[in-house]
Amino acid sequence: MPSSDVEWRSTLPIPAEGAAEPEADPEAAGPPPAPEPDTHRISARALVPLTFDLHPEIKSSYQRFKAEEARYDFFYVSRDSLTPSLRLMSEFERSGSRDAGRWIHDEQSDHSAELSLEKRFFDTTRIDFGSGLAGSIENGDGGYRPYAFAEMYYPLAGSRERLERTSEALFRRNELDDAQLEYIKKVRSLIQNALEQFYEVIELQKRLGAAERWQSDLETLLEEMGRVEDRDTAGDESRARAELAQAASTVRNMRGRYEIEVAGLKAASGLSLEDEIEIDEEPFNPFLGEVRAEILEVAIQTDPEIATLRNASANAKIQFDLARRGRWDIALRAGGQADIRGEGTAADDDSWAIFAGLEIGAVDRRVTASLERQAQANMRRFDQAIVARHRRIHVSALDSLIRIETLTASRDELIANLGRYEEDYRNGVQEYLAGTLNVDDLLDRRETLFQQEDQLAELTNWIGENVAELCSATGRFFEMLGSRSAEEPQERP
Repeated sequence: MPSSDVEWRSTLPIPAEGAAEPEADPEAAGPPPAPEPDTHRISARALVPLTFDLHPEIKSSYQRFKAEEARYDFFYVSRDSLTPSLRLMSEFERSGSRDAGRWIHDEQSDHSAELSLEKRFFDTTRIDFGSGLAGSIENGDGGYRPYAFAEMYYPLAGSRERLERTSEALFRRNELDDAQLEYIKKVRSLIQNALEQFYEVIELQKRLGAAERWQSDLETLLEEMGRVEDRDTAGDESRARAELAQAASTVRNMRGRYEIEVAGLKAASGLSLEDEIEIDEEPFNPFLGEVRAEILEVAIQTDPEIATLRNASANAKIQFDLARRGRWDIALRAGGQADIRGEGTAADDDSWAIFAGLEIGAVDRRVTASLERQAQANMRRFDQAIVARHRRIHVSALDSLIRIETLTASRDELIANLGRYEEDYRNGVQEYLAGTLNVDDLLDRRETLFQQEDQLAELTNWIGENVAELCSATGRFFEMLGSRSAEEPQERP
């Protein structure tokens, strides 16, 4: 098929085929049983192919691209066809005249059987050839003769018909390129969204864990307050219970949000809402060890959107060149026919004929001018789209790279100091029990520890979201899926 020859066809990744749904038994009573839920252990790296394979919107976008590809192929093959045909014809004729009071009748019948082959080429060239057997019977006498014929129509370089056909082909190709761009954008945005949702879950998981530790420490503190014997701690216990109520409320709220975020992750990755997931927080940054300038250069050189736009711009330039050369409509015609001696009354007949000629006409200037304007507009449109994509890659990638660097530095500092905050609280508990620290200062230390852990969870989310944005901006998702070409369909994992 013509679409198999386009440059990007062999590297365009495709989503895995979904598992076939079991057919419902019409005789079974009640609805079919629900499928057993699966358990998925998800890491950021594993989420990329998982979302690509399972997300219904990616599959829908891919099928739209395949439909456009089929229409592109149909446009070609319907104009580049080989058509065999068999024609059987019979004609009967009877006439009469009155001569000397008598009616005289003449009867004649013509019969033919013809087998032909027509070959049409996409550049509007046509070749017809075939052979047949023709016979005629007149008043009982007849004969049969075989014959053969061939005819060719060949448009020369300036043919308007060829120009219009090529222009239409480029238009169809641009439609196919647009469908591919939409597919690329859909894959990029949905995988980025799934990763961002994944890091939202991680953030809530960390914040929930920090809130649960805060609640647990306050419960332990209340138990230790109850064992103090040398002073009245009733007021302190009341103050601690108020803090515990706040911590318990935070835990409840975060558990509800965590459940919502997990459901959002399932939807964003294409998983069934009944499936269970386990979060694997393995480090994910495919850009570690790479130089910033090299990341930007590779992103531009390997970006599938830029490659597609470059192809479309090249096609527009071809269309412009053809329009400027299409001043004359010139075609060559040639052919011939031979009647071979047959039988009966045609036994002595023998004839042949050949012909050749040129058809020359001037093309209306308005036709080529409109095609020139269309080609020029497309050239400018695609060239500007390439410039815009270059800038988006540069700005988005640079912004994400800088954010990753600064946020990672802040997170490392926070992790390094986290032990000090925890130790400060543990020492504060001993100081309070010894009577050298008041309860408000102790509770402030514990809340500060929670705030530091909460901030660490937020920084982890921000770093992950910027890595996802950088992957999207640089086309790294497609590098991770690059081995899945359209010639190598993948099975559902």
